[in-house]
Amino acid sequence: MCGIGGVILKRRSATDRDGMMRRLRASLAHRGRSSAGGFTDERAALHCARHAVIAVEDARQPLLDSRRNLVMVGNGEILNYRDLVRRLPPERARRLRPGDLQVALELYAERGADAFEELRGPFALAAWDSRAGELTLVRDRLGERPLYYYDSPDFFAFASEIRCLAAALPPGLLHRDEAALLSFLGLGRMTDGRTPYREIRTVPAGAVLRIGGAGAGPRQLASLTPVSGLRPAPAGLEEIDELLARAHRRALVADQPVAVGFSGGIDSTAVLRAAQGGAGAAAVVTVYSELAPASDINLHRARELAPVLGVELTEVPFRMPTLDGAEDILNTTLDGPAAEPLVLHNDTLHAAARDHSAVLLGGHGADEVFGGYVRYAALRAEAEAVPTPKWLASSAWERWNRAAGWQRFLRDFGAPDLAAAAPVPADPLERPFPYADAEEGDRVLFGQALDLFRLMTYDNFRATDENGIARQVEVRSPFFDIDLVAGIYSLPVADRLGQGTPKPLLRRAFQGTPLAGAFTERKVGFDDHFSYSDWMVENWPRFSSAIVDGPLKGTGILRDGALDRLQERDWRTLWRLFSLSTWLTRAD
Repeated sequence: MCGIGGVILKRRSATDRDGMMRRLRASLAHRGRSSAGGFTDERAALHCARHAVIAVEDARQPLLDSRRNLVMVGNGEILNYRDLVRRLPPERARRLRPGDLQVALELYAERGADAFEELRGPFALAAWDSRAGELTLVRDRLGERPLYYYDSPDFFAFASEIRCLAAALPPGLLHRDEAALLSFLGLGRMTDGRTPYREIRTVPAGAVLRIGGAGAGPRQLASLTPVSGLRPAPAGLEEIDELLARAHRRALVADQPVAVGFSGGIDSTAVLRAAQGGAGAAAVVTVYSELAPASDINLHRARELAPVLGVELTEVPFRMPTLDGAEDILNTTLDGPAAEPLVLHNDTLHAAARDHSAVLLGGHGADEVFGGYVRYAALRAEAEAVPTPKWLASSAWERWNRAAGWQRFLRDFGAPDLAAAAPVPADPLERPFPYADAEEGDRVLFGQALDLFRLMTYDNFRATDENGIARQVEVRSPFFDIDLVAGIYSLPVADRLGQGTPKPLLRRAFQGTPLAGAFTERKVGFDDHFSYSDWMVENWPRFSSAIVDGPLKGTGILRDGALDRLQERDWRTLWRLFSLSTWLTRAD
């Protein structure tokens, strides 16, 4: 995981490219402390602040292809790069330099944008062709690694973080996107590739953008085959077993043992066992409630399993930070406002992991992929077919509720002129997305895909990337492997969810082991041990003041009276108001 950025001159102008690059280099420095490097020619300037994980000493960026025609910087890893070496022509294979991204560059130099179809892993890449005068940007299909851009008639600029891009640009070019900020408050994310600034856009997940000269803007050259189109036929159960094993092997690709975040649940136990079967775990990190360790179920589970698995736990206590501490985490580690306070806990986990490894593995995404959440079973149990807005609204999960209640939120919260005139999302689910066509035939698959491809992308991918790299650790999960996702989602709901115990497909990995009958207790999330609402009440005078007396009222986002009776709002709405107020204070 790295920080990348660059500026491309599109025509002769008074653009101060060197000044922008100085500011961009400084703002990207926190994303990579292993090394830094740049490339400059008459039109292009690229930079990478590298957090080295693979070929640590040898694969310094920017990278040149073997014929020295292309230059590339990249954030993330190509986890199947060893397999891809065999697909290179002999000349390029013989002259291949070390590193996973070098393989991706050589493949792209040989096959063009079609090469990106073969890449597996979390990545965001930028390749400059000086002969053609063209820049190509691409992101992985899930969008695990962020990439943003600013376009003008004179120049094009891109970076791994919005704040890095904003720091690099000349003053006066950016304006807040009130509609995007309103969607953050109402939906917990910004939709349709929007960001807090109207002029900065997100490179879409799975998109290949091409930027040329003569003032032309970026065009979408291609879209990678969606995950739903990767398989010609459903997988068999034995194939699922192999896909899971391969996903674990890919996640472990690194030059050193990885750390594992361990809660004692089935997801993190599967990850830990895979790490033990590889190079071993550099550390097994369990974060627990400092205030109530005796009632921390995850801590007890982790301690019970540790001797069975033959590991020693690194136990890290956590308590909710002070209000100043929460603001510091939001301001120093995150690019934008956070939709969930879980980032406070993750910050402790990431900071602890960095003392042991440059990579932290976790079980993120297992519930969405293997169908572990209660809401999926509840949706499956509904006998009659009901319209999507109805089951979204009746669900116990807040994100589904808010998507169904988006228009009501606009009426109750949004400034009238903004709600009526701004291009707020007409469809809060942002259809189409992979497997959206299952909406009528397999509602559970539609719900799983909605969570994975839409609702996870903002806080789970973006915030995890930003907070992890700010704490000098790359966060990975094998359960985001797109071949694994495609295999599991190809199965009928009866095979995905089973008939009794949750996650039957993941449980198959424990057959014939001492843990075959384990993991029968109910799922307990880490934040189940904390009351965010109590924390807000304890800090209420300053917490509420940050919202009511901060810059939020002057943005034109909210209707008059929206912040009245603040104490009656639910804790998630209060957190988003607080988080957005904190971001606005910093951005101003």
